[in-house]
Amino acid sequence: MKEHILKFFNRNIDANAQSLQFEFDCIATILNSLDALVYVSDFKTYELIFVNNYGQKSWGVPLGRKCYQYLQFGQEQPCSFCNNSKLLNEEGKPTGVHIWEFQNTVTQRWYQCRDQAVKWVDGRYVRLEIAVDITENKLAQQKLETMYKEAEALARVDPLTKVYNRRAFYEYMSKRLAHLKHHNHTLSLVMVDVDEFKKVNDLYGHSKGDEALIEIANTIQSEIRESDQLFRIGGEEFVIVLPDCDELNAFNLVERVRLNIGQIALMHNDHPIQLSCSFGITDYWSTSTDDSFDRWGISITESLMAEADKALYSAKLNGRNQAKLFSQLSITE
Repeated sequence: MKEHILKFFNRNIDANAQSLQFEFDCIATILNSLDALVYVSDFKTYELIFVNNYGQKSWGVPLGRKCYQYLQFGQEQPCSFCNNSKLLNEEGKPTGVHIWEFQNTVTQRWYQCRDQAVKWVDGRYVRLEIAVDITENKLAQQKLETMYKEAEALARVDPLTKVYNRRAFYEYMSKRLAHLKHHNHTLSLVMVDVDEFKKVNDLYGHSKGDEALIEIANTIQSEIRESDQLFRIGGEEFVIVLPDCDELNAFNLVERVRLNIGQIALMHNDHPIQLSCSFGITDYWSTSTDDSFDRWGISITESLMAEADKALYSAKLNGRNQAKLFSQLSITE
C-alpha cells in the first residue's frame, strides 16, 4: 500500500515537473524569439538572472556579470541613471511600468525601455526590462529636428547678404534690451542707407546692385566688433546694433565704416562705381528703474529706430555720405 502511494505521488510530481518544464520552454521560446532585449536582474545585487537570445547576440554571454557590467561600457558600479528606485514604492510594492529612452554605451544604439518590478518564482521582486531598438526612428527624429533648426535659422538670415534680417533684428533687440535693464549698460543703434541706390540699379542693373549690397554688408562686418550685430531690414537699409557703446564711440566706428565703403572697388565695364552710405546714430542708456523709453510713444526698439532714422534723414538732407548723431540734431531738424 505504501509503495502504491509513493508511485502515485511520484507520477504526479513527474507530471507537474513536465508541465512546468513545458511552460518554461514555451515562455523561453517566446522571449528568445523577440526582436528586443529582455533581461531580469536582482534589485539589491544587480546580478543578471535572465537574458534572452537577442541580448546575448548584442552584448554577449552574461557569465555571472551584473547588469551594469554587462550592458554598459567599462562600468563597475550601478548606472547613474538607474531607475530601480522608481519601480518600487516606499512599501516595497511595484509602481508600474516606467518608460524611458537612452543610447547604450556598448552598441551606441538608441533603445526605448519598459521597466517594471515583477515577482520572481522564488517570491522576491526583480527588475524586468524590455528594450526595443529605436535607432532608426531616433535618427530620423534628430534629422527632422536639425532640419527644423536650420530652417528656423535661415528664416532669420537675409539670403542675399547673409546677414541677419528684420525678423532677427526685433528678436535680438527684445533680448538685448531685457538684458540691459538688469545690467545698467548702454547700446547704440545705427541706421544705414545706401546713397542713391536706385541709380545703381537703373544704370548698372539689379545684379550689380545686389553685388553692391553684398560688398557693403561685408565691409560693415569687417569693421564692427564681434559683439556687434548687423541686420538688413529693407532693400538698401541696414541696422547696426552696438552693445556697450555710447553714440560718440559709435560715431568713430561708423566713420571708419563710411570711409571703407568709399574704397569699395566695384567695377562695371572697366569703370568704377562709386558707393557711399549715410548713417543715423542714437544710443540708449538703461537704469534699473527705467522700464520705458517713450519719447515717441512707442516701444524702445521703435523709439530708437525713429531717432536713428531722424538722424539718418538729416545726413541725407545735408549731402549724404556722412553720419549724424540724434543727440546733436537741432530742434528744427
